[in-house]
Amino acid sequence: MGTTDPRMTSAPLPLITALARSGALDRAWLLFTDGGHAADVTNPAALAVKGRLLKDRALRAQGAERRALFRQAADAYQAADRISPAPYLLINVATLAFLGGDIVHARAIAKTVLTRLDDDAPLAETPYWLEATRAEALLLSGKTTEADAALSRAIAHDPDGWKDHASTLRQFGMILKEAGQPTLWLDPHRPPVSLHFAGHLGIAPDDEGWLRAAVDEWLETAHVGFGFGALAVGADIIIAEALLARGAELHVVLPVGRAAYFAQSIDLVGGAWRDRFTACLEHATSISEVTQFSGGFEPLTVALAGDRSMGAAVLNARMLEGRAAQLIIADDGDGPYGSGRYTARDAIRWKARGHDQHVIICPRSSIVGASGHRGPEQPVPSRRLATILHLTLTGTEQLSDADWPLVEEKLFGPLRATMAALPDVPFLSRGFGKARVLAFDDVLPACMAAQAAMACIAALDVKALGLPPHLALTIGGHYGIVHASAEGDDLYGAAVDQPARAAVLAHPGSFTVTENFANALAFQTGAGTIAEYVGDMDGAQDFGSHRLFAIKTAPH
Repeated sequence: MGTTDPRMTSAPLPLITALARSGALDRAWLLFTDGGHAADVTNPAALAVKGRLLKDRALRAQGAERRALFRQAADAYQAADRISPAPYLLINVATLAFLGGDIVHARAIAKTVLTRLDDDAPLAETPYWLEATRAEALLLSGKTTEADAALSRAIAHDPDGWKDHASTLRQFGMILKEAGQPTLWLDPHRPPVSLHFAGHLGIAPDDEGWLRAAVDEWLETAHVGFGFGALAVGADIIIAEALLARGAELHVVLPVGRAAYFAQSIDLVGGAWRDRFTACLEHATSISEVTQFSGGFEPLTVALAGDRSMGAAVLNARMLEGRAAQLIIADDGDGPYGSGRYTARDAIRWKARGHDQHVIICPRSSIVGASGHRGPEQPVPSRRLATILHLTLTGTEQLSDADWPLVEEKLFGPLRATMAALPDVPFLSRGFGKARVLAFDDVLPACMAAQAAMACIAALDVKALGLPPHLALTIGGHYGIVHASAEGDDLYGAAVDQPARAAVLAHPGSFTVTENFANALAFQTGAGTIAEYVGDMDGAQDFGSHRLFAIKTAPH
């Protein structure tokens, strides 16, 4: 990652591929063509990148344009294969020709792929990809039963290669959709369920046995393989232990730093919970501390952690082409989720978005109250949850002072008009220099604003306006807890700096966000957007670190 903006004549192919992966497809194509790569018909690497870019463009298009771009992508991959034969190049030719409507050619190429795979010549691919390639060629040949068997063999070569499996499943899904065939036979090949879990603290030792048995039974029935949640005493730890016992990945999301969490949710309860908490942490696949707040219990930290862990379960399922579900341990108080206020919040938000949910009722039988032993709530009035965007124009180094009035009129003017026409306007908007900061109450309107801004600038012919063509709008986003000024016209706190830092690290022309943002967005939206992991960002001293994700419009 980085903001290096090389001359377009020297843009290397890995940078162009990284730009495409981050969602800056228009910029990637500009660098590819202006850098002379499009005219290079002797370099198989350049031809393969051309095929990749044309495929990405096809996925954004519709109708005749979409089919034509798929066929052009197939031609590029085929030219690369003629120079340097490889299974992945040739299977791309077959699939892209199929998606482009040339069924006869696709099946002829698929037959050639199968012939190559049956040759004795060594092939530079893993056993998984060789068998997955065979499965794809069989599917394109109309041999679904044989493709199913080959896919089973591929997965057996790499049972935990979830990301590779997901890539194959997505490709098969496109083929089956184009052919008008059902996709249900792919379901047994999908990964285990990604689970969000939450529950109350008031579970006495006498209730642990039957509750653990009920949790184990449901986890097995639901085929759960990934778990996301906190580790408060009681239900959280019981579920986490059950996940670890079945070999599932445990991803712990703590609202505050470990020391503060011990004080708020572990130590004051006593007993063996501290050792059990520590054991879960030791065996967890990942541990996230959403904030580093200290002092009294701040309810917003629990809300933020809930949004992040729920979104993490949904995002993991989406990235792996799997399914997400939620397990709630509720007491027998009034309402569908009992008297646990924070558990109920997560459960209500999850259910409202139509995700699968399972509730186990376990009466509150220990001395722990409904709000736990966190101590009295001490919310800070100035704190609030907010989603912040940092919009900046990159590539301005070559602008002269005389260019800026034109930039203001032709770029910033349309951008301001676009932002003013949003259905959900930001509660804070301020500009300085080449950047603008927008703040929203939630991630969905912020995402819509970012997409509208990107579309606004992409629609402008910058070169025709007399400006350098390398100018690009780059956006960073973060969802977190901020301090608002008394007048409501400014924001403060560590979270305010994160969008700008994400934008600095992002590829020009991309929309890059922190994990908080990506998870919360995945939880709130369907297939309209996709988030792709692109790197890490070290946080400020009092904030922690973040994984960064590029937000892209999902393919049609």
